Amino acid sequence: MRLKPFVPLMLPLKERIVNQLEFIRELIEANKSIVEYQTMLRNSKLHPQFLLRPVMLKEAVQSTKIEGTQVTLDEVMEAEVQTKKANKDIQEALNYYEALMEGMNALKSIPISTRLFKLMHKILLSNNVRGSNRSPGEFRRIQNFLGPEGCTIETATYIPPEPQLVNDYMSNLEKYINDPQDDYDELVRVAIIHAQFETIHPFLDGNGRIGRILIPLYLYNKGVIDYPNFFISDVLERDKHKYYRYLNDTRYKGDWTQWIKFFLECISIQAKKNVRLIEEVNKLYEEELERASSIVNSSNIRTVIDVMFQRPIFTAKTMSDLTGLSEGTIRRYLNKLEEQRIIFSDGRIRFKTYYYYNLLDKLR
Repeated sequence: MRLKPFVPLMLPLKERIVNQLEFIRELIEANKSIVEYQTMLRNSKLHPQFLLRPVMLKEAVQSTKIEGTQVTLDEVMEAEVQTKKANKDIQEALNYYEALMEGMNALKSIPISTRLFKLMHKILLSNNVRGSNRSPGEFRRIQNFLGPEGCTIETATYIPPEPQLVNDYMSNLEKYINDPQDDYDELVRVAIIHAQFETIHPFLDGNGRIGRILIPLYLYNKGVIDYPNFFISDVLERDKHKYYRYLNDTRYKGDWTQWIKFFLECISIQAKKNVRLIEEVNKLYEEELERASSIVNSSNIRTVIDVMFQRPIFTAKTMSDLTGLSEGTIRRYLNKLEEQRIIFSDGRIRFKTYYYYNLLDKLR
């Protein structure tokens, strides 16, 4: 039987629909894990901004993977420093990163709003990627539908609201984000907000990615995290069939409890992974700084190591631009670090690319 366009509930949801007591254990655990992650970040030997970039690029890779792209973190980082043109999968991941950065910067002057969603969406579908002909930066004016690849509207697993209702639903979502009028914890709210955005499906393409960018932006905007660097696409990608099923259950079964439970568990898993990553990266940073200082006798070596932790794949020019040191000085330092196998290169004579695998191995 063909589904009809779905008619979502407006937010806030009634308490009988979402009862926090039904997932209180998961909520406490998720909040505890986030606090541990934030504390670890604040006390890190590395400035949180250093890891922001590689972690955001990893998120870009994982979030676009959910949509079916075949791309690795190394390929995305290589495309940034090499002159060759990125293929469409890589460009999709780079667009995601740019949309995320733009969203983060825009929050300084505008709230999370329709304007922000459209701004990020336009960037997401730029540079001739898949979907670039599907109204970038504009809400849809035609009916869309979801389902397995190749399905028709007759065999769709979900048909979002009719296009003429999109503006009303998005206005309601925007109002809820900025003035929720309920007593739920922020982690519960972000689970509801993400699900509602995916249910409205306001764009013709890119809804999943914009909906996942919304998670760290919301938590950052509400002061739950200090930097918008908490991403759960890695965990969602691992359990993507569960992710889609529980989202659909909020629609057709009205089961919000199971969805919120799953979402909170994803937050806990990711926060614990992040804590382990920061512990390992802190240890690596101390060891590499000590090792590099014994190889290169200059106070500038700390600046070079700092950049390596922000850009584990780089060229001498990138390093020179970011440190302010001359390319000649940088090449001399990099040759010494390569001789001692701290970094590796592709061996090219011109436009040589360097790889800092000790960090890449931890990020992948």
